[in-house]
Amino acid sequence: MTPTNWHDQKLYKAISALGMLLATFLMVSLVKVLSALGSDEIRPLASPAADSPFGWRQSNESGFGEAANSNIGALGVLNGTMVAGTWNENGAQVWRTTDGKTWQDFTPSWTISNTEVYYAKPFRSYLYLGVGNLSGGEIWRTDGTNWEQVASSGLGDANNLGFFSAAVFKDELYTASGNLPPSIGGSGNGLEVWKSASGASGTWQQVNTDGFGRGATWLESTLEVFQDKLYVGLSRVVDNTGATAELWQTEDGLHWTAVFTDSLGNPNNTYISAMAVHKGWFYIGFRNVQSGGQLWRSENGTDWEVVFDDGLGNPKNGRLYGLLPYGDQLILVFSNYETGVQVWQSPDGLSWSPINEAGWGNPDFKIADYFDNAAVVFQNSLYIGASNPNTGGVIWQRLHLLFLPAVLRNP
Repeated sequence: MTPTNWHDQKLYKAISALGMLLATFLMVSLVKVLSALGSDEIRPLASPAADSPFGWRQSNESGFGEAANSNIGALGVLNGTMVAGTWNENGAQVWRTTDGKTWQDFTPSWTISNTEVYYAKPFRSYLYLGVGNLSGGEIWRTDGTNWEQVASSGLGDANNLGFFSAAVFKDELYTASGNLPPSIGGSGNGLEVWKSASGASGTWQQVNTDGFGRGATWLESTLEVFQDKLYVGLSRVVDNTGATAELWQTEDGLHWTAVFTDSLGNPNNTYISAMAVHKGWFYIGFRNVQSGGQLWRSENGTDWEVVFDDGLGNPKNGRLYGLLPYGDQLILVFSNYETGVQVWQSPDGLSWSPINEAGWGNPDFKIADYFDNAAVVFQNSLYIGASNPNTGGVIWQRLHLLFLPAVLRNP
Protein backbone atom coordinates (compact mmCIF):
# COMPACT_ATOMS: atom_id res chain seq x y z
CA MET A 1 0.00 0.00 0.00
CA THR A 2 1.33 3.49 -0.89
CA PRO A 3 1.93 5.70 2.20
CA THR A 4 -0.43 8.71 2.48
CA ASN A 5 1.64 10.75 4.94
CA TRP A 6 4.19 13.07 3.26
CA HIS A 7 7.07 12.07 5.57
CA ASP A 8 6.21 8.39 5.12
CA GLN A 9 6.21 8.90 1.35
CA LYS A 10 9.76 10.33 1.49
CA LEU A 11 10.90 7.38 3.60
CA TYR A 12 9.12 4.92 1.27
CA LYS A 13 10.83 6.43 -1.80
CA ALA A 14 14.22 6.31 -0.08
CA ILE A 15 13.71 2.65 0.80
CA SER A 16 12.57 1.88 -2.78
CA ALA A 17 15.64 3.61 -4.20
CA LEU A 18 17.87 1.68 -1.83
CA GLY A 19 16.12 -1.53 -2.91
CA MET A 20 16.73 -0.75 -6.57
CA LEU A 21 20.38 0.01 -5.85
CA LEU A 22 20.76 -3.25 -3.93
CA ALA A 23 19.05 -5.26 -6.67
CA THR A 24 21.30 -3.69 -9.31
CA PHE A 25 24.38 -4.44 -7.22
CA LEU A 26 23.31 -8.07 -6.79
CA MET A 27 22.60 -8.43 -10.51
CA VAL A 28 26.01 -7.00 -11.50
CA SER A 29 27.75 -9.15 -8.91
CA LEU A 30 25.94 -12.26 -10.16
CA VAL A 31 26.91 -11.56 -13.75
CA LYS A 32 30.56 -11.05 -12.72
CA VAL A 33 30.59 -14.31 -10.77
CA LEU A 34 29.01 -16.26 -13.62
CA SER A 35 31.42 -14.73 -16.12
CA ALA A 36 34.34 -15.73 -13.94
CA LEU A 37 33.01 -19.27 -13.73
CA GLY A 38 32.36 -19.44 -17.45
CA SER A 39 28.79 -20.56 -16.81
CA ASP A 40 26.04 -20.30 -19.38
CA GLU A 41 23.63 -22.64 -17.61
CA ILE A 42 22.14 -19.92 -15.40
CA ARG A 43 20.54 -17.07 -17.23
CA PRO A 44 17.92 -14.44 -16.34
CA LEU A 45 14.37 -15.39 -17.24
CA ALA A 46 13.99 -12.41 -19.58
CA SER A 47 17.20 -13.00 -21.54
CA PRO A 48 17.19 -16.32 -23.45
CA ALA A 49 19.71 -16.70 -26.25
CA ALA A 50 18.30 -15.26 -29.48
CA ASP A 51 19.19 -18.36 -31.52
CA SER A 52 17.99 -20.99 -29.01
CA PRO A 53 14.54 -21.95 -27.77
CA PHE A 54 13.87 -20.55 -24.32
CA GLY A 55 15.34 -22.70 -21.56
CA TRP A 56 17.44 -24.86 -23.88
CA ARG A 57 20.89 -24.81 -25.45
CA GLN A 58 22.19 -26.77 -28.42
CA SER A 59 25.12 -28.72 -27.02
CA ASN A 60 26.78 -29.93 -30.23
CA GLU A 61 27.17 -28.78 -33.79
CA SER A 62 24.34 -30.30 -35.83
CA GLY A 63 25.34 -33.83 -36.78
CA PHE A 64 28.79 -33.09 -35.36
CA GLY A 65 29.37 -31.32 -38.64
CA GLU A 66 28.03 -34.18 -40.77
CA ALA A 67 24.37 -34.33 -41.80
CA ALA A 68 24.66 -38.09 -42.29
CA ASN A 69 24.76 -38.38 -38.48
CA SER A 70 21.00 -38.15 -38.69
CA ASN A 71 20.15 -39.21 -35.15
CA ILE A 72 21.67 -39.11 -31.69
CA GLY A 73 20.61 -42.63 -30.79
CA ALA A 74 22.37 -43.03 -27.45
CA LEU A 75 23.73 -40.93 -24.59
CA GLY A 76 25.70 -42.27 -21.65
CA VAL A 77 27.97 -41.03 -18.87
CA LEU A 78 31.20 -42.55 -17.57
CA ASN A 79 33.67 -40.97 -15.12
CA GLY A 80 32.71 -37.36 -15.77
CA THR A 81 32.47 -37.77 -19.54
CA MET A 82 29.29 -37.80 -21.63
CA VAL A 83 29.34 -40.05 -24.69
CA ALA A 84 27.02 -39.77 -27.69
CA GLY A 85 26.40 -42.41 -30.34
CA THR A 86 24.95 -41.59 -33.76
CA TRP A 87 23.05 -43.27 -36.55
CA ASN A 88 24.90 -42.98 -39.85
CA GLU A 89 24.51 -45.15 -42.96
CA ASN A 90 28.18 -44.54 -43.69
CA GLY A 91 29.20 -45.83 -40.28
CA ALA A 92 27.96 -44.83 -36.83
CA GLN A 93 30.12 -42.40 -34.88
CA VAL A 94 30.86 -41.88 -31.18
CA TRP A 95 31.65 -38.49 -29.66
CA ARG A 96 32.51 -37.38 -26.12
CA THR A 97 32.63 -34.24 -23.98
CA THR A 98 33.71 -33.31 -20.47
CA ASP A 99 31.85 -29.98 -20.34
CA GLY A 100 28.77 -30.41 -22.56
CA LYS A 101 30.14 -27.88 -25.07
CA THR A 102 33.37 -29.12 -26.61
CA TRP A 103 33.12 -32.47 -28.37
CA GLN A 104 35.80 -34.89 -29.55
CA ASP A 105 35.48 -37.74 -32.05
CA PHE A 106 35.78 -40.97 -30.05
CA THR A 107 34.67 -43.52 -32.67
CA PRO A 108 36.14 -47.02 -32.29
CA SER A 109 37.97 -48.60 -35.19
CA TRP A 110 34.92 -50.59 -36.17
CA THR A 111 33.54 -51.47 -39.59
CA ILE A 112 31.33 -48.98 -41.41
CA SER A 113 28.69 -51.73 -41.37
CA ASN A 114 28.01 -50.68 -37.78
CA THR A 115 25.40 -48.08 -38.66
CA GLU A 116 23.54 -47.39 -35.39
CA VAL A 117 24.43 -46.99 -31.75
CA TYR A 118 21.30 -47.98 -29.83
CA TYR A 119 22.40 -47.55 -26.21
CA ALA A 120 25.32 -46.42 -24.05
CA LYS A 121 25.11 -48.16 -20.67
CA PRO A 122 27.61 -47.78 -17.78
CA PHE A 123 28.50 -50.98 -15.94
CA ARG A 124 31.30 -51.13 -13.39
CA SER A 125 34.31 -49.34 -14.93
CA TYR A 126 33.14 -49.45 -18.55
CA LEU A 127 30.59 -47.88 -20.84
CA TYR A 128 28.89 -50.41 -23.13
CA LEU A 129 27.47 -49.62 -26.58
CA GLY A 130 24.78 -51.71 -28.26
CA VAL A 131 25.34 -51.50 -32.01
CA GLY A 132 23.31 -52.30 -35.13
CA ASN A 133 24.81 -54.26 -38.03
CA LEU A 134 22.98 -56.07 -40.85
CA SER A 135 25.36 -59.02 -40.43
CA GLY A 136 24.61 -59.27 -36.72
CA GLY A 137 24.72 -56.74 -33.92
CA GLU A 138 27.78 -56.00 -31.84
CA ILE A 139 28.59 -54.80 -28.31
CA TRP A 140 31.60 -52.59 -27.60
CA ARG A 141 32.94 -51.17 -24.36
CA THR A 142 35.36 -48.44 -23.32
CA ASP A 143 37.14 -47.52 -20.11
CA GLY A 144 37.25 -43.92 -21.31
CA THR A 145 40.51 -44.41 -23.20
CA ASN A 146 40.52 -47.75 -25.03
CA TRP A 147 37.87 -49.68 -26.95
CA GLU A 148 37.16 -53.41 -26.90
CA GLN A 149 34.62 -55.44 -28.85
CA VAL A 150 32.90 -57.89 -26.51
CA ALA A 151 30.17 -59.34 -28.75
CA SER A 152 29.89 -59.85 -32.50
CA SER A 153 27.66 -61.40 -35.16
CA GLY A 154 24.54 -61.09 -33.02
CA LEU A 155 26.09 -63.41 -30.40
CA GLY A 156 25.80 -66.28 -32.81
CA ASP A 157 22.46 -65.35 -34.40
CA ALA A 158 22.69 -63.28 -37.58
CA ASN A 159 19.02 -62.34 -37.12
CA ASN A 160 20.03 -60.31 -34.06
CA LEU A 161 20.54 -57.15 -36.10
CA GLY A 162 21.41 -55.09 -33.06
CA PHE A 163 21.33 -54.83 -29.29
CA PHE A 164 18.59 -52.36 -28.47
CA SER A 165 18.38 -52.08 -24.68
CA ALA A 166 20.41 -52.76 -21.55
CA ALA A 167 20.10 -52.75 -17.76
CA VAL A 168 22.18 -53.61 -14.71
CA PHE A 169 20.43 -56.17 -12.51
CA LYS A 170 21.92 -57.84 -9.43
CA ASP A 171 25.39 -56.67 -10.44
CA GLU A 172 25.21 -58.22 -13.90
CA LEU A 173 24.76 -56.55 -17.29
CA TYR A 174 21.70 -57.56 -19.33
CA THR A 175 20.99 -56.73 -22.94
CA ALA A 176 18.15 -57.52 -25.34
CA SER A 177 18.61 -58.18 -29.03
CA GLY A 178 16.55 -56.90 -31.93
CA ASN A 179 15.75 -60.12 -33.76
CA LEU A 180 14.62 -59.79 -37.38
CA PRO A 181 11.17 -61.40 -37.78
CA PRO A 182 10.21 -63.49 -40.83
CA SER A 183 7.66 -60.90 -41.94
CA ILE A 184 10.46 -58.49 -42.91
CA GLY A 185 12.93 -60.99 -44.29
CA GLY A 186 14.34 -62.71 -41.22
CA SER A 187 13.99 -66.19 -39.88
CA GLY A 188 14.29 -65.35 -36.19
CA ASN A 189 12.17 -66.60 -33.34
CA GLY A 190 12.01 -63.43 -31.29
CA LEU A 191 13.91 -61.25 -28.86
CA GLU A 192 16.83 -62.75 -26.96
CA VAL A 193 17.99 -61.62 -23.51
CA TRP A 194 21.65 -62.06 -22.65
CA LYS A 195 23.64 -61.41 -19.48
CA SER A 196 27.25 -61.24 -18.34
CA ALA A 197 28.78 -60.86 -14.89
CA SER A 198 31.86 -59.09 -16.26
CA GLY A 199 30.79 -57.83 -19.69
CA ALA A 200 33.90 -59.36 -21.24
CA SER A 201 34.02 -61.24 -24.50
CA GLY A 202 33.08 -64.92 -24.18
CA THR A 203 31.11 -64.47 -20.95
CA TRP A 204 27.64 -63.82 -22.39
CA GLN A 205 24.81 -66.23 -21.60
CA GLN A 206 21.32 -66.27 -23.09
CA VAL A 207 18.78 -66.28 -20.24
CA ASN A 208 15.46 -66.63 -22.05
CA THR A 209 13.89 -68.79 -24.70
CA ASP A 210 13.81 -66.90 -28.00
CA GLY A 211 10.78 -64.62 -27.92
CA PHE A 212 9.85 -66.17 -24.54
CA GLY A 213 8.52 -69.08 -26.60
CA ARG A 214 5.73 -67.03 -28.18
CA GLY A 215 7.14 -66.34 -31.64
CA ALA A 216 8.60 -63.41 -33.51
CA THR A 217 9.00 -59.93 -32.06
CA TRP A 218 9.72 -56.55 -33.58
CA LEU A 219 13.19 -55.13 -33.09
CA GLU A 220 12.85 -52.48 -30.37
CA SER A 221 12.68 -53.26 -26.65
CA THR A 222 13.08 -51.61 -23.25
CA LEU A 223 14.60 -52.83 -19.97
CA GLU A 224 14.04 -51.53 -16.44
CA VAL A 225 14.61 -52.68 -12.84
CA PHE A 226 11.86 -52.20 -10.24
CA GLN A 227 11.59 -53.67 -6.73
CA ASP A 228 14.32 -56.27 -7.29
CA LYS A 229 12.85 -57.50 -10.54
CA LEU A 230 14.03 -57.03 -14.12
CA TYR A 231 11.36 -56.09 -16.67
CA VAL A 232 11.48 -56.40 -20.45
CA GLY A 233 9.05 -54.49 -22.64
CA LEU A 234 8.65 -55.79 -26.17
CA SER A 235 6.41 -55.78 -29.24
CA ARG A 236 5.02 -59.09 -30.47
CA VAL A 237 4.49 -59.60 -34.21
CA VAL A 238 0.80 -60.24 -34.93
CA ASP A 239 -0.41 -61.53 -38.33
CA ASN A 240 2.93 -60.59 -39.95
CA THR A 241 2.41 -56.82 -39.82
CA GLY A 242 0.56 -56.07 -36.57
CA ALA A 243 1.98 -55.59 -33.09
CA THR A 244 1.00 -56.15 -29.47
CA ALA A 245 2.89 -54.81 -26.46
CA GLU A 246 4.01 -57.28 -23.81
CA LEU A 247 5.77 -56.98 -20.44
CA TRP A 248 7.86 -59.77 -18.90
CA GLN A 249 9.66 -59.99 -15.56
CA THR A 250 12.22 -62.09 -13.71
CA GLU A 251 13.31 -62.25 -10.08
CA ASP A 252 16.48 -64.28 -10.61
CA GLY A 253 17.51 -63.30 -14.14
CA LEU A 254 16.80 -66.78 -15.49
CA HIS A 255 13.13 -67.62 -15.03
CA TRP A 256 10.56 -65.35 -16.70
CA THR A 257 6.84 -64.75 -16.31
CA ALA A 258 4.51 -62.58 -18.33
CA VAL A 259 3.08 -59.53 -16.56
CA PHE A 260 0.72 -58.92 -19.49
CA THR A 261 0.64 -59.86 -23.18
CA ASP A 262 -2.40 -57.85 -24.32
CA SER A 263 -1.22 -54.21 -24.53
CA LEU A 264 -3.20 -53.62 -21.32
CA GLY A 265 -6.41 -54.07 -23.25
CA ASN A 266 -5.74 -51.62 -26.09
CA PRO A 267 -4.64 -53.22 -29.39
CA ASN A 268 -3.29 -49.87 -30.57
CA ASN A 269 -0.64 -49.94 -27.83
CA THR A 270 1.92 -51.57 -30.09
CA TYR A 271 5.19 -51.11 -28.18
CA ILE A 272 6.36 -50.50 -24.63
CA SER A 273 8.62 -47.69 -25.75
CA ALA A 274 9.82 -46.23 -22.42
CA MET A 275 10.04 -47.21 -18.75
CA ALA A 276 11.16 -45.44 -15.57
CA VAL A 277 10.91 -45.58 -11.79
CA HIS A 278 9.98 -42.34 -10.03
CA LYS A 279 9.07 -41.75 -6.38
CA GLY A 280 8.11 -45.37 -5.76
CA TRP A 281 6.05 -45.80 -8.93
CA PHE A 282 6.90 -47.89 -11.99
CA TYR A 283 5.93 -46.05 -15.21
CA ILE A 284 5.61 -47.54 -18.69
CA GLY A 285 4.95 -45.62 -21.88
CA PHE A 286 3.16 -47.04 -24.90
CA ARG A 287 3.55 -46.18 -28.55
CA ASN A 288 0.02 -45.57 -29.85
CA VAL A 289 -0.21 -43.73 -33.17
CA GLN A 290 -4.01 -43.96 -33.32
CA SER A 291 -5.17 -42.02 -30.26
CA GLY A 292 -1.88 -40.81 -28.77
CA GLY A 293 0.81 -42.29 -26.56
CA GLN A 294 -0.29 -43.72 -23.25
CA LEU A 295 1.32 -43.65 -19.81
CA TRP A 296 0.53 -46.23 -17.12
CA ARG A 297 1.96 -46.78 -13.66
CA SER A 298 2.07 -49.39 -10.90
CA GLU A 299 3.12 -49.55 -7.24
CA ASN A 300 3.85 -53.28 -7.36
CA GLY A 301 4.64 -54.12 -11.00
CA THR A 302 1.45 -56.15 -11.30
CA ASP A 303 -1.57 -53.86 -10.94
CA TRP A 304 -1.71 -50.94 -13.37
CA GLU A 305 -3.54 -47.64 -13.57
CA VAL A 306 -3.68 -45.33 -16.55
CA VAL A 307 -2.15 -41.86 -16.13
CA PHE A 308 -3.27 -40.63 -19.56
CA ASP A 309 -4.30 -42.32 -22.79
CA ASP A 310 -4.41 -39.50 -25.33
CA GLY A 311 -0.89 -38.16 -25.87
CA LEU A 312 -1.63 -35.51 -23.25
CA GLY A 313 -4.47 -34.17 -25.39
CA ASN A 314 -2.69 -34.52 -28.74
CA PRO A 315 -3.13 -37.74 -30.76
CA LYS A 316 -0.08 -36.77 -32.83
CA ASN A 317 1.98 -37.44 -29.70
CA GLY A 318 1.76 -41.11 -30.56
CA ARG A 319 5.33 -42.07 -29.80
CA LEU A 320 6.08 -41.84 -26.09
CA TYR A 321 9.77 -42.60 -26.54
CA GLY A 322 11.35 -41.26 -23.35
CA LEU A 323 10.95 -41.34 -19.56
CA LEU A 324 13.66 -40.15 -17.19
CA PRO A 325 13.73 -38.97 -13.55
CA TYR A 326 15.46 -35.60 -13.26
CA GLY A 327 15.67 -34.08 -9.80
CA ASP A 328 12.17 -34.24 -8.34
CA GLN A 329 10.61 -34.26 -11.81
CA LEU A 330 9.72 -37.07 -14.20
CA ILE A 331 10.67 -36.08 -17.74
CA LEU A 332 8.59 -37.39 -20.64
CA VAL A 333 9.56 -37.18 -24.32
CA PHE A 334 7.07 -37.47 -27.18
CA SER A 335 8.23 -37.91 -30.75
CA ASN A 336 5.78 -36.04 -32.97
CA TYR A 337 5.98 -36.36 -36.76
CA GLU A 338 3.78 -33.33 -37.42
CA THR A 339 4.89 -30.43 -35.21
CA GLY A 340 8.09 -31.80 -33.68
CA VAL A 341 9.28 -33.31 -30.42
CA GLN A 342 7.56 -32.39 -27.19
CA VAL A 343 9.10 -32.59 -23.70
CA TRP A 344 6.95 -32.53 -20.55
CA GLN A 345 7.69 -32.74 -16.83
CA SER A 346 5.75 -33.75 -13.74
CA PRO A 347 6.56 -33.76 -10.01
CA ASP A 348 4.05 -36.50 -9.23
CA GLY A 349 3.38 -38.35 -12.51
CA LEU A 350 -0.14 -36.93 -12.66
CA SER A 351 0.10 -33.19 -13.35
CA TRP A 352 2.13 -32.37 -16.45
CA SER A 353 3.56 -29.16 -17.89
CA PRO A 354 5.38 -28.69 -21.22
CA ILE A 355 8.99 -27.50 -21.34
CA ASN A 356 9.35 -27.92 -25.13
CA GLU A 357 6.28 -28.04 -27.36
CA ALA A 358 7.41 -27.84 -30.97
CA GLY A 359 10.72 -29.50 -31.76
CA TRP A 360 12.82 -26.84 -30.05
CA GLY A 361 11.42 -24.40 -32.58
CA ASN A 362 12.02 -26.68 -35.58
CA PRO A 363 9.48 -29.32 -36.67
CA ASP A 364 12.29 -31.25 -38.39
CA PHE A 365 13.16 -32.54 -34.92
CA LYS A 366 10.48 -35.22 -35.08
CA ILE A 367 12.18 -37.95 -32.99
CA ALA A 368 14.09 -37.75 -29.72
CA ASP A 369 15.26 -40.14 -26.99
CA TYR A 370 14.49 -43.07 -29.28
CA PHE A 371 13.18 -45.96 -27.19
CA ASP A 372 14.45 -44.45 -23.97
CA ASN A 373 18.18 -44.46 -24.79
CA ALA A 374 19.14 -40.86 -25.57
CA ALA A 375 18.43 -38.82 -22.44
CA VAL A 376 20.83 -38.48 -19.50
CA VAL A 377 21.64 -36.27 -16.55
CA PHE A 378 25.19 -34.94 -16.87
CA GLN A 379 26.75 -32.43 -14.48
CA ASN A 380 23.28 -31.77 -13.02
CA SER A 381 21.81 -30.87 -16.42
CA LEU A 382 19.32 -32.75 -18.57
CA TYR A 383 20.49 -33.66 -22.08
CA ILE A 384 18.27 -35.13 -24.82
CA GLY A 385 19.44 -36.51 -28.16
CA ALA A 386 17.25 -35.79 -31.18
CA SER A 387 17.07 -36.69 -34.86
CA ASN A 388 17.18 -34.27 -37.78
CA PRO A 389 17.52 -35.94 -41.21
CA ASN A 390 18.25 -32.63 -42.95
CA THR A 391 21.07 -31.12 -40.89
CA GLY A 392 22.06 -33.92 -38.51
CA GLY A 393 21.20 -34.99 -34.98
CA VAL A 394 21.40 -32.55 -32.09
CA ILE A 395 21.86 -32.87 -28.33
CA TRP A 396 19.75 -30.37 -26.41
CA GLN A 397 20.65 -29.21 -22.89
CA ARG A 398 17.98 -28.01 -20.48
CA LEU A 399 19.33 -24.84 -18.89
CA HIS A 400 19.09 -24.00 -15.20
CA LEU A 401 16.96 -20.88 -15.06
CA LEU A 402 17.37 -18.29 -12.32
CA PHE A 403 14.25 -16.34 -11.44
CA LEU A 404 15.35 -12.96 -10.04
CA PRO A 405 13.01 -11.11 -7.67
CA ALA A 406 11.18 -8.16 -9.13
CA VAL A 407 11.70 -4.78 -7.43
CA LEU A 408 8.85 -2.37 -8.04
CA ARG A 409 9.27 1.37 -7.65
CA ASN A 410 6.34 3.57 -6.72
CA PRO A 411 5.84 6.21 -9.42
